[in-house]
Amino acid sequence: MVNNRLVWYLESNKLITPMQSGFRKGRSTTDQLVRLETFIREAFIQKQHAAVIFFDLEKAYDTTWKYGILKDLHDAGLRGRLPLFISGFLSDRKSQVRVGGTYSKVNRKWVYLREAFFLSLCSV
Repeated sequence: MVNNRLVWYLESNKLITPMQSGFRKGRSTTDQLVRLETFIREAFIQKQHAAVIFFDLEKAYDTTWKYGILKDLHDAGLRGRLPLFISGFLSDRKSQVRVGGTYSKVNRKWVYLREAFFLSLCSV
């Protein structure tokens, strides 16, 4: 529900590029692969070079800056209860893993963003 509302706001205010596929309903990495294949094919047909750069952000979710996310939301014009909810969601996170009947110890560090859509806000 939170993701749907946030994505709706960002899309309706044109704050997410149409090229963004990750974490959006009806889109996937396949869309990006097709776009890349088309780019390469067009360059080949036109006898031009195609340059591509790939980034692999190690631990991208668990190193995302909480304050930066909230600032980006504010700068995007998002006010009211939703940013307050997100701020509360990001505060004092704890995690614990259960496998069968065995529990891990509680991890109090700031855990990765469970609702991965937050990552895309860093580029808003």
